[in-house]
Amino acid sequence: MTKGFQTTSGKGTGRGMSRRAFGAGALGTGLILGTGRAPALAQGRRDLRVGTWGGEFGNLSPVIRSDIQGSLVMYNVFDGLVKINFKDRAIEPLMALEWTQPDPLTWRIKIREGVKWQKGFGEFTAEDVVYTFEFHMSSKSFQMGTALFPIDTVKSDGKYVVEMKTKQPFGAFPGVTMGYGGTIVSAKAHKEMGNDAYSATPVGNGPFQIESKKGTEIVLAKNPDYWRPGFPKLDRVVYRAIPDSTTRLQALQKGELDFVTHPDPKDMKALRKEAKYTIKSTPGWAWDYQQFNLKAKPDAPYQNKLVRQAISYAIDREAIVNEIYYGEAIPTDNQIPAGYMGHRQPMLKYPKNGDLKKAKELMAQAGVKGYEVEVITSDKDWLRKELELVAAMVSQIGITYKIKNMDMGGFNSLWLNQKFDQHLEDITLVAPDPDATSWWFLNSKGNASAYSVPSMDAMLDGARSELDPAKREAMYHKIVDTTLEECPIIYHCNTNNIQIYNSKLVGFEPAPQEYTEKLDTVSWS
Repeated sequence: MTKGFQTTSGKGTGRGMSRRAFGAGALGTGLILGTGRAPALAQGRRDLRVGTWGGEFGNLSPVIRSDIQGSLVMYNVFDGLVKINFKDRAIEPLMALEWTQPDPLTWRIKIREGVKWQKGFGEFTAEDVVYTFEFHMSSKSFQMGTALFPIDTVKSDGKYVVEMKTKQPFGAFPGVTMGYGGTIVSAKAHKEMGNDAYSATPVGNGPFQIESKKGTEIVLAKNPDYWRPGFPKLDRVVYRAIPDSTTRLQALQKGELDFVTHPDPKDMKALRKEAKYTIKSTPGWAWDYQQFNLKAKPDAPYQNKLVRQAISYAIDREAIVNEIYYGEAIPTDNQIPAGYMGHRQPMLKYPKNGDLKKAKELMAQAGVKGYEVEVITSDKDWLRKELELVAAMVSQIGITYKIKNMDMGGFNSLWLNQKFDQHLEDITLVAPDPDATSWWFLNSKGNASAYSVPSMDAMLDGARSELDPAKREAMYHKIVDTTLEECPIIYHCNTNNIQIYNSKLVGFEPAPQEYTEKLDTVSWS
């Protein structure tokens, strides 16, 4: 069990503090999906062709919210202030060499010297950090509701030191604020290009830079000025978005792609028998869930917590794991995955196979015989299948889900602006701290929350400010127990992240975050 954040800078926090988004055709490189021909691109063994789900990649700038699909690219273009050691959930230096906490409201961050921005935009300095954080604050970006909320002021102290003052103590600062919120833009490039142009083809400081971007294809080239000698090991990466998982896999099997994300789990058993592929299935910091909009439609039947509990009892989570994920997931009814502070066990209240009798009793107790509700989901094909399965489950207690499938951008617009009745989606947690699993989704001020209860707000705010790990853990136990009782969100399972790729590729390190697929260490054997 974790005990909070830990830095490996040797300086720590100064207080003994322990250690928390989203069509076959011709590729610009000459690859034609469906031809069965391996192009010259693959023969040089310095290029990689990656197939992802979805449509156009959208925004790639860290000062505008990006979907998970775009983030796969973005995090290969940028190096953030810190990185997560996924093995032990420690927060380690990257652009920030070290950080100290002279007092509960002050953080001093030493920036790595000599790092160059791509395409001749100068050196990465403290002024870039100040500019990025001030842009977030002035634009009221999504990060103000996720990672940068505690910041009061930020200033540079020389060329390589940043000092931040916070409005409140925040024990998860290294992983959340410096981690999820710590992807920095080039002040010079952002000012010259403008926010819209920068979001399309940003200038980063990471191992790869954007060579071209058109619709469902992005080409990355090796950053010749990258600060880590010997990396990246590839000269070029081509990303191609292909919505259907079967089409993606067929492209891999025909030799048209080298690496695919999100294959259909049902294909894993057969693929594991083929030596020409490597398969990575990593337990994720993620969950599939249903969320109710409890801030709107006060007369909706699901406003009654007994109805929400009935839905949770009606869900056969093990069936979801087996029928949708073919065992590549773990049933759960709560928001804190294994390895996190506050984790107890996957199922705390609701049986993994459901309890239909109990569900019907709760519906009767609530005085609700049945109703219809619109439930939205995104363009992830596995979630659409899951929603159909869940709809069949709740139909047994008289509830009819009117399913509305949307593209990811449309889904996010409704979800984040709370213009939905109910939705089914998945989420990737951005840091190894329970604040990341709870506050944003359950606090009335959270940007992903459709719930507003003062007592829950008080518990979440208290746990966020507490610096003692043992006290924080006890607080999160109470938060989870309250969530299980109130059911503003119903959790289904913790899913695995799956990649399948040519077995001649080496050096890929999988991560428990869905949007993290770093390719700087990947090469052809």
